[in-house]
Amino acid sequence: MMKILVLILATVIALGSSVIGLIAGSESDRVSYSFPHVARSETGMKGSFENTSDGVFKSASEYAKLIEPHLGVPPIVDLSDGIEIPIFVDGQQFTGDPGIHCCDNPSLQMGDCMSGSVLQRYEGRTADGKPLPHVVWVSFGRHDGRGSLHNIDDADMHHSVQMIGYNGQTGATAFFESGDNRKWVKVDPKTNRLVGKLPGVGEPKAFNRAFSTPRGTQCVQCHQADPFIHNPFIDAAKLPSGKTVVPKIADLEAPYFVVGASDWDMRTIYIEGNSCFDCHRIGMKTVEEFIGDGWDPNHHMPPRKPGSLSEDFMELLAAWESGPKNKPIYDWIIPPVGNLKENRVVEDDYPHKSDFNRPDLRVLRKLGEKPRRIPERVSRGDTTGGTSE
Repeated sequence: MMKILVLILATVIALGSSVIGLIAGSESDRVSYSFPHVARSETGMKGSFENTSDGVFKSASEYAKLIEPHLGVPPIVDLSDGIEIPIFVDGQQFTGDPGIHCCDNPSLQMGDCMSGSVLQRYEGRTADGKPLPHVVWVSFGRHDGRGSLHNIDDADMHHSVQMIGYNGQTGATAFFESGDNRKWVKVDPKTNRLVGKLPGVGEPKAFNRAFSTPRGTQCVQCHQADPFIHNPFIDAAKLPSGKTVVPKIADLEAPYFVVGASDWDMRTIYIEGNSCFDCHRIGMKTVEEFIGDGWDPNHHMPPRKPGSLSEDFMELLAAWESGPKNKPIYDWIIPPVGNLKENRVVEDDYPHKSDFNRPDLRVLRKLGEKPRRIPERVSRGDTTGGTSE
């Protein structure tokens, strides 16, 4: 049975807070975390850390300085060194774009099937090159395959390169969004793969052009349970060891908070005794995103015996759909941070509620429907004519 501590919130943000107040980081947006068990030599900090809400509004280079005590320096991304995400059609690897939902392992964000996206995992390092084994970075070069769905010419579709850094000891997390990277990111016409080396923090002007910060977009709308999302598309990329490039955090009480985003809504729901929570937290907005793309959890979860927890999942859906009136059947929890070891229950006075964290019944009713398959009308970047290889 999971022990859950009740979090007593000392401050409440006024509903009328202005955008200027949020960017400036008012007193009510400040959250103090304690790290007494972590040595300075490991993370560059000791004692308490005060998180604020203004960090994600800074430039990419300024944000990199803010997160350095927690995560070291962001890696230099060379797409040629990454691992390509393979695309399969009828069991055979495919080069090109077979169309939305027309591959065996589509992305569960719009059903992209474009080949040539690249993932890479890095061990954290300090500015002087010292390893930080408890810190992991992941870069994602997305060869965007959504152009045909929205009738957008490929020349106007910018390929994105994003980064996530995560400290497994404290939960400190950073998200870097894609900027205007056209100067550095290209598509190899022979392989349809993204290539190119992006600038690092040592070139602040170029780094600020290649990357951006989330600003007003809460990355936890999708990255709810922990920093890393897994789906058949992402998990097709494997390390030589056979593990997925993107780390899997199979821990219900893994620490997690976003540096510079103290006002983001970190809540997920929890039902005591429900076996869906035996291994991890569950972000219901992520579940909705996947269901909306035709994914049925009972066909995939739990991994070793899909469908065996269907009753637990139905209980989870029923609780999510009907809302907080189900309490005490379910609780809102937020992840542990710093020296805290357990998820914490938050009550109705939680000050960082966001509109995104509500059920969308229209999406949930799609459970069991097959996704719409949209064949690619024009081959884009596939010199093999879109054939399996």
